[in-house]
Amino acid sequence: MPKRRRARVVAFQILYGLELNPGQDMPEEMIQERVRKDETLIRYAKQLVTGIQLRQKEIDEQIQDALQNWKLERLAVTDKNILRIGVYELRYTSTPPAVAINEAIEMAKEYGEKNSGGFVNGVLDKIYKKQKESTEENGTV
Repeated sequence: MPKRRRARVVAFQILYGLELNPGQDMPEEMIQERVRKDETLIRYAKQLVTGIQLRQKEIDEQIQDALQNWKLERLAVTDKNILRIGVYELRYTSTPPAVAINEAIEMAKEYGEKNSGGFVNGVLDKIYKKQKESTEENGTV
């Protein structure tokens, strides 16, 4: 497993747990243990979790806008949190878009249902294309 994917998976597991058990603290020991005490990965996992928590409303709105004939609330918790990580990486990190989308697809294939990979790909691709169009229109390529 690529190193950064470990941080993404840990962030996904934390977000999943927090959605099912709101109000919990970030499990510091779990993060350290699962990324093998690699400080860079610990920081990245924490950045993903805290960044998504801070911008969750905005991220969820982007996901909802990209969904066709679905409501965000109806999505599986796994797919929803994988999409949140993908959107966060697309919008707020220097991760190349192709990498952010591919990593989300791979996590969806591993942790989601049978069709989750294709679903996550479609939603993130739509969000990325909209973001790219907006950036080009504003002249900030």
